[in-house]
Amino acid sequence: MKTTRVLLVDDDPATCEMFRQALRLSGFRVCTAVDGLSALARVEAERPDVIVLDLDLPHINGLDVQEELRARADTCAVPVIIVTGTNWQPRIQPFALLRKPVSTDRLIAALGRAVVETLPS
Repeated sequence: MKTTRVLLVDDDPATCEMFRQALRLSGFRVCTAVDGLSALARVEAERPDVIVLDLDLPHINGLDVQEELRARADTCAVPVIIVTGTNWQPRIQPFALLRKPVSTDRLIAALGRAVVETLPS
């Protein structure tokens, strides 16, 4: 069985570490990014299966990251799960939208749905 690669993008170190540990313990392979620019670079380098994306990010916000991903042929089908504490509404519908505070159980459940519904078996 293939390990699902998750790109976790959040500029809050405590949140990022909490989610990273929970995802790894659940069997996901996790890489992280702390801002929109590094997120786009990590997408190129890591080719994640699913992206967990905060919206309020330095350099390039999560809304713009999501739009850039949807505009690229090689990343337009990658499911994006937005986890945010902002009131911003995504201009493009994500796979899931979770408002902070979010339990790790809810995040893992959303990732599980993304794997089942969007990734080839």
